[in-house]
Amino acid sequence: MKKRFMLAVLILLFALVCPALSVCQAAGGATASPDHITLTWTDNPATTMTVTWRTDATITKGFVEYQKMAVPSDAAKRVKAASFGFTTDIQATRLFTAKLTGLSPNTKYSYRVGDGSRWSGKHAFMTADPKTKSFKFLVFGDSQSPADDYSLWGKIVHNAYNVNPDAKFMVNVGDLVDVGQDGAHWNSWFAAAEGVIDNIPEMPVVGNHETSGSPDTRRPAYWNAQFRLPQNGPVGLKNQVYSYDYGPVHLVVLDSQQSEQKQYGDILTPQVKWLDADLAASKAKWKIVFYHKGSYSVKDGRKNKKVKNAFSPVIEKHHIDLVFNAHDHGVGRTYPIKGDAYMPEPSKGTIYYVAGRSGTKAYDDVHKREWNTFFYNPQDQPNYFVIDVTDTTLTVKTVNMDGTLVDTFVIKKNNNTGRLNRFARPLALWLKSDRRLVAAGAGR
Repeated sequence: MKKRFMLAVLILLFALVCPALSVCQAAGGATASPDHITLTWTDNPATTMTVTWRTDATITKGFVEYQKMAVPSDAAKRVKAASFGFTTDIQATRLFTAKLTGLSPNTKYSYRVGDGSRWSGKHAFMTADPKTKSFKFLVFGDSQSPADDYSLWGKIVHNAYNVNPDAKFMVNVGDLVDVGQDGAHWNSWFAAAEGVIDNIPEMPVVGNHETSGSPDTRRPAYWNAQFRLPQNGPVGLKNQVYSYDYGPVHLVVLDSQQSEQKQYGDILTPQVKWLDADLAASKAKWKIVFYHKGSYSVKDGRKNKKVKNAFSPVIEKHHIDLVFNAHDHGVGRTYPIKGDAYMPEPSKGTIYYVAGRSGTKAYDDVHKREWNTFFYNPQDQPNYFVIDVTDTTLTVKTVNMDGTLVDTFVIKKNNNTGRLNRFARPLALWLKSDRRLVAAGAGR
């Protein structure tokens, strides 16, 4: 009798406490309390912020309350959220999103979300300084975890943020989860990232695994439902393809998943046309492009020719400074490249960087290629990137989960003399000693 009574008490306590715990939400899905709270931008980072969250289907209304943290007398403002029902393979849920507008630039705000009676805890965000010429952001490769255990992803994203609390935003370069149309995977991913993606904006890239699990559609339905992103991309690919500016940097996100979405026709050609116009219109000093499947792969048997042939000519035409790819779960940085030829310095070409992994999945069959000036296979632990931007330098650091610095390089851009890089002279000497490779082309 005592055992039965104690068991009943434990079950009751679990039912009362579980909705407030991310681990319970990861296991059992949405509750009446807000979770999956995520910041993104859909408009000007200096004066707006977009907040998204979810509940179970019983909640029909939602609000964001926010106020300036440095002004104790500042009255909290309330914004009503738009919402829609979204049914996963686990349960019916409701997703809420609200864009906060008219914010003061370079200002820290506190906020909470809820339905007016049930509220989340307090979170905070910082609006951008429109005059800034220096800032930092984080980049992560594939965080997918086939076993539906995203604790490793949680550890690295928190480690990266704790070491870099001044990071302004973060980018996942696709394959956030292993099964994109599986609610349990997303529950685990969001629960692991809680405490980071509710404090700095997450500006993700769609990967091939975001389309997996639903062969009838092959659109990244769960991904699109859960992330609110700029709507300035080509028709039919909005939210999957977009661009935005932060300080002196123009950032572009593309969708490389032609093979997964082939039933919808050619998705590359519309992006090429859009990309050409988008880059031509940008006056930003630095330009960075993200897409999942790399133009210069480090994994055996992967060439991604259709993606490379579509995107790279436009990227190199507009002299993009840096391209981040993922997909291979290895780290590979190319020499500056233009038209498949190695260039003597970054002022003459584009550097492509395969971003490694931030989840559990690692590969044995990744190797250094002739186009790589740096290669690393993160077998022992995942890695991330810290990008430091100033008016004259772009510094990229590759860091292991334990904080070990794996690689660093700097692109310098002088207003009057063009771009120089710390490895420009060694590369020039290498080119002089082996012109055959230049003439043959890097990727042929």
